[in-house]
Amino acid sequence: MKHTLLLLPALLLATLRGAEPPLVLILSGQSNMVGVGQAGQLSPEWRTPPANVTLMNWGRPQPLATGQVGPEVTLAHALARALPGRQIVLFKAAYGGTSQLAWQPELDQARIDRLKLSHDQRVGHAYAQLIAAWKKAFPDGGVKPTALLWMQGESDARVPELAKEYQQHLTNLIASLRRDLDAPQMKAVIAEINPAKVTPVSPFPFVDEVRATQRAFPAKDALTVCISTDGLTKAKDEVHYDTAGQQGLGQRFAEALLLLLSKNAP
Repeated sequence: MKHTLLLLPALLLATLRGAEPPLVLILSGQSNMVGVGQAGQLSPEWRTPPANVTLMNWGRPQPLATGQVGPEVTLAHALARALPGRQIVLFKAAYGGTSQLAWQPELDQARIDRLKLSHDQRVGHAYAQLIAAWKKAFPDGGVKPTALLWMQGESDARVPELAKEYQQHLTNLIASLRRDLDAPQMKAVIAEINPAKVTPVSPFPFVDEVRATQRAFPAKDALTVCISTDGLTKAKDEVHYDTAGQQGLGQRFAEALLLLLSKNAP
């Protein structure tokens, strides 16, 4: 199995050099993108991976529906149904608990330390790790991301200055990915956060400010869209989406992305 995994990137690159460009998506953010859904709770139809979809976790191929899962499972199936003849790559790069500071192209370690952002301290420079993993997975530079799917913001909703700066940070993140991955037309689908202001695990007093910024963002960037997460079911902590919630999130990501791609088609 180890040798098969090592061969997969080369085989994938060969496939992606076909006539039609692949649909390559970056799935990034914090814990609700990592996912705490349980693959064992999925019905058999969701546990059978589509033939034209490859999932990569920080650049390494992995099975689509094993262990804990995020929105990638139903996202993969919905896109495979809509685009049956196209190769689809889900490049997942997410870290639980990270604020936008970890995802900025220039890491402000002093500020992370001042704000005592323990997850950012543990993870390090998430943006740089994403870029490094991408370039290792696609070393010839020929593969470009079609879109970023972004599920993040709960950590910023705990800190007033980060909530206030969320628009600036998100703008910088998307612009930097477009620049550093040579993908100026990269789309973005932003999922609203929706924890209660006080939950069993933590308070999120500035959730309304972050949500408002996320909701308004597409007015400033025509290549982006924001999706609602209202109504998605959660675990008992009232922060993380459960298995059914993750299934719904993946479907919403897929619907919004397909609509965005159709509107921006040449």
